[in-house]
Amino acid sequence: MHNEAKKYVFDTFNNWFKDKKNTPISVLEIGSFNINGSVREVIQPFAKNYFGIDMQDGEGVDLVADGALYESPETYDVIVTAETFEHTPNWKNIINKSYINLKPNGIFIATMAGEGRAPHSAIDTNPIRDWEYYENVDALKLKQALIQFRISDINVLGTDLRCFAIK
Repeated sequence: MHNEAKKYVFDTFNNWFKDKKNTPISVLEIGSFNINGSVREVIQPFAKNYFGIDMQDGEGVDLVADGALYESPETYDVIVTAETFEHTPNWKNIINKSYINLKPNGIFIATMAGEGRAPHSAIDTNPIRDWEYYENVDALKLKQALIQFRISDINVLGTDLRCFAIK
């Protein structure tokens, strides 16, 4: 994960959290396997409960699960997914399940590869393999996928696409 994505997640989370500093929060991270950095380190210190899911086991993964199908037994104050959407054709389903798994007034934060970013692997730091899925995310399609949220904001910076949404 590159530093700009991590900074966006931290700044967005911090802006949402500033009025909730005395409230214990729960966080779900989708795509939590730590390949080259994680947002866990910038959010977990503020969370009472931090839970990470990913399609593969490894550092930062509490449960191997598909974020496009995962329905949690509890709801979360924060759901974050960083640099995951470009690696799955089911990113819209991840947004839909996140809406279900999010508490009212909770925040959904995501960063992803936008148009023009070079393909990269989701399983390690090696170049992408022929059998790996990769497709940059279109900002307009992202905006349409966030329609069920009460508030949403999309940020495009170069080839980075970022968003947050409030339920």
